Amino acid sequence: MPKIISADIPEIDFKERPVKDVSLYVSEDVIASMADHSERGYRENKEVMGLMIGHILKDGEGTYVKVLDVATSGLDADEASVRFRKENMEELFVTIDRCKGDAVVGWYHSHLGIGCYLSDVDIRTHVGIFGDDTGFAIVIDPSDSTLAAFSCGRDGPKKVPMIILT
Repeated sequence: MPKIISADIPEIDFKERPVKDVSLYVSEDVIASMADHSERGYRENKEVMGLMIGHILKDGEGTYVKVLDVATSGLDADEASVRFRKENMEELFVTIDRCKGDAVVGWYHSHLGIGCYLSDVDIRTHVGIFGDDTGFAIVIDPSDSTLAAFSCGRDGPKKVPMIILT
């Protein structure tokens, strides 16, 4: 049974961001995990997806995110769609509990040979999970080893700069 950490919204720590005007920081290990997951899916001709876990921080510019880990579980997937299997949701929650970080700060998924963008379904998924709050999407196309990061609010999706932390 997954543990419930808290129903309260935690206070966001104040810490200056490493690079001005950048709101997404992702550890190098997380990039490698997402790329490896995407590559395994590509070999099976299936999209993949997972959640990004980390910290939401704030400074004088506003909020920003550090992604420290990823969580995934069993997927229903083919070459053009992916979703978490309902019967594996508890596994997903257990995986999230074991992750570094204290918040789900985004999600990632792959596109197979069609480039890195947010489709209409991706936008609905993103807004359904994160609304207009802090939340990022990373799309990976393993066919050409490309990756792009997005935010998505009322104005629709927009590419965002990302810093990879070593």
